[in-house]
Amino acid sequence: RRGAGRTGGDALGGGKGTPASLVARLEKDRRKYQDDLRKKNREVEALNREIAAIIRKATAKPKSSGKSTAKGGKTTSTAVDETLSKNFASNKGRLPWPVEGTVIESYGQHYHPVYKNVKLPFNNGVTLAVARGAQAKAVFDGTVSQVVVIPGYNQCVLVQHGSYFTFYCKLKSVTVKAGEKVKTGQVLGTVDTLSGEDQFHFQLWQERTPQNPENWLR
Repeated sequence: RRGAGRTGGDALGGGKGTPASLVARLEKDRRKYQDDLRKKNREVEALNREIAAIIRKATAKPKSSGKSTAKGGKTTSTAVDETLSKNFASNKGRLPWPVEGTVIESYGQHYHPVYKNVKLPFNNGVTLAVARGAQAKAVFDGTVSQVVVIPGYNQCVLVQHGSYFTFYCKLKSVTVKAGEKVKTGQVLGTVDTLSGEDQFHFQLWQERTPQNPENWLR
């Protein structure tokens, strides 16, 4: 009995009694996990770079030529954008969700559920598990800034609401185009099935600062 106990302990602890097949499988699983994590890191970094570049372009202040105009060189602002910003902000915590589903990855820094000391890529938004063929809808009135394709996230629709931006990713088909004005609840596209999973990724930014979408959505 004592001998059996030692063998069991060795098997669990990776000692001499561990079957070679189990060691090989664990090593294979570890390598696969590391490869998957590196791939996810690259995808998240690409997404973050793309979003940051789009926002920088959208929020960049026009360079002054240094010359006065006949009107005095006054800098103008877009009243519509200002109105949208105020309306968007005043609806914090009451905006509709872009899709129906379950949040499986929340905003912020998280660690791997098994490898507790391994940091996962910082999540600038939320990821939801959704029904196959789910439709993504605009959470507020705005203007489509861009429609882009990003590895791992497929098609993404970027909507500007004054100084706020919302991002709808992992779409299979898109029903809007850049420059188009959209209304709250308008369908932007259909969620894609990627690697057998039906997931939707959403982000919300205030100018160049990402926000926790769950603080904004009802």
